[in-house]
Amino acid sequence: MIDDPASDGEHVFATDFYARKFGGRRTGIYTELLRSGRTITVDDTHRGNPEAGVAGVLRREGTKVFFTENMLWHTLFGLLFWDELFESTRMPSGFDWLPHCLKDRSFRRLFAVTIDEKLAAIASGASLPLILRTVAAKWGRPNGIFGWDHVQVEALRELLEGFDPTAIASIVRSMCDDFRGMGDGFPDLMLVQDGKASFLEVKAEGDVIRRNQLTRLRQLGAAGIIAEIGRVDYRFDPEQDYVVVDIETTGSWSNGDRITEIGAVKVRNHCVVDEWHSLINPQRSIPAKIVHLIGITNEMVRDAPVFAEIADRFMEFMGDGIFVAHNVSFDYGFMAYEFERIARRFRFPKLCTCAGMRRRYPGHKSYGLGKLCEIYGISLDNHHRALCDARATVQLLNLINKKRSEEGHLEAA
Repeated sequence: MIDDPASDGEHVFATDFYARKFGGRRTGIYTELLRSGRTITVDDTHRGNPEAGVAGVLRREGTKVFFTENMLWHTLFGLLFWDELFESTRMPSGFDWLPHCLKDRSFRRLFAVTIDEKLAAIASGASLPLILRTVAAKWGRPNGIFGWDHVQVEALRELLEGFDPTAIASIVRSMCDDFRGMGDGFPDLMLVQDGKASFLEVKAEGDVIRRNQLTRLRQLGAAGIIAEIGRVDYRFDPEQDYVVVDIETTGSWSNGDRITEIGAVKVRNHCVVDEWHSLINPQRSIPAKIVHLIGITNEMVRDAPVFAEIADRFMEFMGDGIFVAHNVSFDYGFMAYEFERIARRFRFPKLCTCAGMRRRYPGHKSYGLGKLCEIYGISLDNHHRALCDARATVQLLNLINKKRSEEGHLEAA
């Protein structure tokens, strides 16, 4: 099996078994690789999406981060060999769009000459113009290799310019030989700093390295591409940005009512570092009872921007922050629906100050924002206006994070 493996996975298994059986190695290659990875402290609010947490930490350190996994390599392969895959061969019928020549591993044999030419273009650093021309000419065309909504031109540029081009050509050559065997296991993130690129596979507590991931890490390393493990250590991170948000709306139904005001306060290390506020034109009348409750009139929002006009500014303000609100499902649900209406994705880790106060400061009869502000002496002079409520919620967040910080110190001790 070592001398003539049927697959990369078989070779990994055989060499690992041999080393442990006859070489005296006490731990498996999976365990050794995990232990060798660097530890990255990530705020525990990112549980469930550790890749995003790691990306935020590394961006704060000045690293450019791309979410890549398998799609980056699939995109490179599909764009580079578009003509051979989708113009020179009969496309499959039905729901399976993967070209037959990739299924039966005949791709390299059928197109050896042009494949070698394009691999040489990669190795010489001349492949990017070919790829960009394909993007411009074929954008949106269906194919069985990648989705156009996942195409990251900047990431492709960094891939081709941030690594040794002969190393990239080596990996693509293996994909030409056995695309299906090379179809998965690539690392989660691509990192670029000072013009140099590397890959990072993110592993949180309880995660294991799958055989295909191990194979791909070793394959990238053998080609001369830096690829390592990042082990996530969850705890309270004072340098994490929290964006405390409060919204006012035309009603309580997120799928039908609309936002009339957004207030947001950014907190880092328990201190306010920035604020953002805007009235929003809901493009419908505000009911009289809502006007009476929150004090926002139809006249006040008539000349305000519609949500689509402030969406980019709000996303820029959020950055890699954690979305915080009192009864967070309400505010987050409205924001997600507003972004869905303009065909945009809205996904951030969430923290609820209502739930957080219940957990860490139990015993109160009411956990409404007004009541908690009264109990803890927090100013709430203009309740039911977005920025005022967000500022008050910041104080609750700081109470919660104080307890989280203390819990983290106890665990470390």
